[in-house]
Amino acid sequence: MSFLKKTVILTFMALGLFSFKGLVFAQETKNTPAPTPISEISELDSKREMLSDALKASNDELKELREGINSIKVENDGWQKIKEDLLAQADKSKDYYDEANDKLKSEDIDLGTIKTLAKELKSFRETTFREYLKKSINFILVFEVADLLKIADSRLDKISSDIDRLQRQSISKSKPLRVLFSQAQKYLKLSHNLNDSAKKLLYSDFEFLNQETLDEKSGGEEIKSNTELPEITRPEKQPADSQDIIRDMSQKSLEELMNTYYSFVKMSKSL
Repeated sequence: MSFLKKTVILTFMALGLFSFKGLVFAQETKNTPAPTPISEISELDSKREMLSDALKASNDELKELREGINSIKVENDGWQKIKEDLLAQADKSKDYYDEANDKLKSEDIDLGTIKTLAKELKSFRETTFREYLKKSINFILVFEVADLLKIADSRLDKISSDIDRLQRQSISKSKPLRVLFSQAQKYLKLSHNLNDSAKKLLYSDFEFLNQETLDEKSGGEEIKSNTELPEITRPEKQPADSQDIIRDMSQKSLEELMNTYYSFVKMSKSL
């Protein structure tokens, strides 16, 4: 799967488009007549199959997300700790899905239990897993975009050398190429700035949450770390939608990167 295709899928997941609203079963009212044994068995089997499919989809989604996190190469111990935390949370989510699946396979399970499991799954995905999904996708995005930016940097350097060579040869086309080259530089610089900002905010958000946890465990005492961390200005309080801000900055960074490549194409056509 290409990076851009994966990015689109993961972004949709982060926006909550992958949900289980169809698994919320209406509660039977007291006035509802009791179903016949045959229809009850039929409904039970139907709901069990639906929930089984939902759990399988959840596990497949989690597997791809975990593979994406694992594929990221981080540059220091601080990011490595964040990566390990995300993978540990993935393990906890898998344990939750496996436990629900085990309950679902029980021979003596009844319709009420299946409905309860479905509601619990929906609640888990809309709260705990949704926030984890956002953080994980943003983690993958900022590093994947950084890798794409390195490739664009190399191409820009090569184009710069080619333009210099044309200029030394007094080829008239070198002047309009310089204009397009300047545009590409601006787009690429903006793409770098957006991704760098997204990366710093993501790191700051993780550190802010981790510090709150440490403060709770230590009773507010300062805990020193020997881990070398990136230089980050940490806000006193992160906005509630910081992960959405990070995602938007990453997407805009990709847009500016695409503009950079459009400039590259224009330069190629002008030769």
